[in-house]
Amino acid sequence: MSAIKRSQLDGLIEFCAVIEHGSFTLAAETLGVSTSFVSRRVADLERRVGHQLLHRTTRRLGVTDIGSRYYERATKILAEVRRLDADLADEKDLVKGQIRITAGGRIGEKRVAPALVQFARMYPGVEIELQIMERRVDMIREGYDLAIRHGMPPDPNLIIRRVDTRRLIVCASPDYVTAHGAPEVPEDLTRLPCIGAPDQRWLFAKGGKQMEVRVQCHWRSNNGPALATACEMGLGLARLADTYVGAALKSKRLLPFLEDYELPPQEIVLVYPAREHMPYRTQRLIQHLVQTM
Repeated sequence: MSAIKRSQLDGLIEFCAVIEHGSFTLAAETLGVSTSFVSRRVADLERRVGHQLLHRTTRRLGVTDIGSRYYERATKILAEVRRLDADLADEKDLVKGQIRITAGGRIGEKRVAPALVQFARMYPGVEIELQIMERRVDMIREGYDLAIRHGMPPDPNLIIRRVDTRRLIVCASPDYVTAHGAPEVPEDLTRLPCIGAPDQRWLFAKGGKQMEVRVQCHWRSNNGPALATACEMGLGLARLADTYVGAALKSKRLLPFLEDYELPPQEIVLVYPAREHMPYRTQRLIQHLVQTM
């Protein structure tokens, strides 16, 4: 079935109003527009369909046979549009109340927050609370409705849905490479200046096997943007998600290394408690996040 173009609906309201009120003047008064506007819209409709729909004389207005059949179908279409509008209005009344969400770091700032702004504009009656944090929360005990995380372990009390993936990339600035050289294998990281999170174990994979390298990070932080900034300033090699360094890699402010040893992309997941009766507002937000992310 071919898609309906928006322009195909132009003139239907005016055409139906003219028939229902018996004149262009009364139709215009009912719709709150000028008579010339109604006449122009009906004339455009007739040109588009390629048939005369109305008989116009100085004394009376009539409907052609084709116009009568067209009117019958048009009223059904307009009634369906009005029902759809009413259903959407009812849905807005249903999507009310507070929703608490937690999301980690950059994904929360760059992806989740804009999606929640869109949702709030669609449903003004909803109250959104977004907490950006890296720690893994106890969703049920702490009262969160949704969480967006990477690498969640299975949990029988939670439903987990993948919405995206992210890469972990070893990178450094061109100045760093000039001063210290570039790693060719993961073991090279043990002799090169590195920066990273307090956990100093970096995992890699090659030929289906994982390997662990214990790096000596002389500058440590648990904050991704801080590490990305330090890496761009040439302080050391860093292993960061592409959500933090993607733009810098694209502009060559950072260079990637050890790509043949990268782990498979990490899943970014939407997590929520497994409940028999989930509030409708939460159901709609889950659908929105899955569609937008």
